[in-house]
Amino acid sequence: MSTNTILSPDLRADFPLLSREFASGQPLVYLDSAATALKPRSVIEAVADVLSHRTANVHRAVHLLGDEATEMFEGARRKVARLIGAEPHEIILLRNTTEALNLVARCYPRKGRVLVSRGEHHSNLLPWHGADLTLVPPGPDGGSDRQAILRELARGGVSIVALTLVSNVTGAQADLAGLVSAVHAAGAVVVMDGAQAVPHQPIDVQDLGCDFLAFSGHKMCGPSGVGVLYGRAERLEQLDWYLQGGGTVEEVASGIPKAKQAPWRFEAGTPAIEAVIGLGAAVDYLQAIGLDRVESHCRSLRAQARERLLRIPGVRILGDTGGLPRLSGPLSFTVANILSHMVARALSDAWGICVRSGYHCAQPLHEQLQSPPSLRLSFYLYNQLWEIDRVVEAITRIVRH
Repeated sequence: MSTNTILSPDLRADFPLLSREFASGQPLVYLDSAATALKPRSVIEAVADVLSHRTANVHRAVHLLGDEATEMFEGARRKVARLIGAEPHEIILLRNTTEALNLVARCYPRKGRVLVSRGEHHSNLLPWHGADLTLVPPGPDGGSDRQAILRELARGGVSIVALTLVSNVTGAQADLAGLVSAVHAAGAVVVMDGAQAVPHQPIDVQDLGCDFLAFSGHKMCGPSGVGVLYGRAERLEQLDWYLQGGGTVEEVASGIPKAKQAPWRFEAGTPAIEAVIGLGAAVDYLQAIGLDRVESHCRSLRAQARERLLRIPGVRILGDTGGLPRLSGPLSFTVANILSHMVARALSDAWGICVRSGYHCAQPLHEQLQSPPSLRLSFYLYNQLWEIDRVVEAITRIVRH
């Protein structure tokens, strides 16, 4: 593995939390970014600035503070749109990926079956449950099985195909070659869960060709409480008006409501203004580094972790088929017969290492892979190779004892 792809360790200084030390004097090792990413100082300062100097409601206050807050809020929407190659009016600002996927599941008019892989995160599985749901087995790497989806399309009667771009368990990247065009040719729409993809690699919705794309701010160095739903303009017009109330109407003349155009029709009530503006700052931060460089960095760390972990007796990496080009995200594994929670607690308490333990909101995938709850390492731009060394050394000692 070449170290030329590893980002500068100086980036760690941008994240105040990484200056923490444990009682042992060891630095914090944070390998749980698939759950939530750490926040750089620029994002923290952007949120603090809004709270300190620009508190006002957006889209409704007729005064200077309202003007400033609205411009910054809509400026963040424009930044997000540019990030993924969309238009601002195609960006709906919600709470998280889960809410975005539920909005589509509840409000898009279904005219047939919904295809979903058993390998999906619960947020892209549970919202689609119903009589018209067809569950497709995942591929051996835990990602969407392209051939299985194509077979179901050939059977006909498909309205929606919902799939994840990058698995939050195995890191498998969706094989989209010809798939989106096949879905559209079958008269169906494509809904993509981009929660593990958008923070880690360049994404262009025009290249993807998807109809909807959902992702969360907190996984890409932004605050929690803000998520994004991209929808092609013509698809957003097809969504039912879901949450009705303040901010979603042009007028209520004679008691009859007239809905606003998208995206504001779907942003009911006062939004998470500070979080949205913080997300805009996070987009600025990531683009200054370059998401292509972030992707190469994370791939290199993952490859190093995989190579080192496989040397430990009893380690099994979930979805590991040797197909490394499609593996770009988190890495999940089990350690002999040791409960994952026990390993995670030992890593935290004795080593200052934070990892995820459990089913990672993807229990059906674990069942499909015949795996108990697993440990998960997830990497981001602030991680370095020495942290991989630390976690491997710690797990090796735990196995020995």
